[in-house]
Amino acid sequence: MEFMGQIYGYAYKTVCSIPDGWQFKLAGGAVLLVLARHAMLFTAFTALVAIDLFAKFIALSYEMLKAQKKENPSLVESIKAIPEAHRKRIINSHEMKTQFMGKILMYIFAVIAAGFADYMIGHVNFGQIVIAYLASTELLSIIENLDEAGVSALHGLVSLVRRKTGGPQ
Repeated sequence: MEFMGQIYGYAYKTVCSIPDGWQFKLAGGAVLLVLARHAMLFTAFTALVAIDLFAKFIALSYEMLKAQKKENPSLVESIKAIPEAHRKRIINSHEMKTQFMGKILMYIFAVIAAGFADYMIGHVNFGQIVIAYLASTELLSIIENLDEAGVSALHGLVSLVRRKTGGPQ
């Protein structure tokens, strides 16, 4: 019973402390409310870049398996061979980390600049244009990496996405 009494005591203290520092909690909530869309965009771009990076790992692993005379490695085999490709320095963690951070920073700067341009000119939707371009470029990169990894089902999708985004055929 003493254990339940301790839980009740801690719960009571927690509930009683909710109003403490309400000004900071209110300000923090307002900031989060204002930045919610931006946080979602940042998270989405981070996820896209991470998926692109993983797809690049798969492509590099696939090429390593092909160089080892493995006849048409499957997607699963390529994924399983990623640690080996890393050990052989085919996948360079430092370089990939640098590319990842560079892409994220470039995306953030581009979206912020577009947001300022929208504000200055009067909501021309440069932000949406930049976001659509960056997202479609990342999508194309992911599809190209998987195509290079021998995922033949995506081969036709590469040219379709290039046509839709205005990229080179």
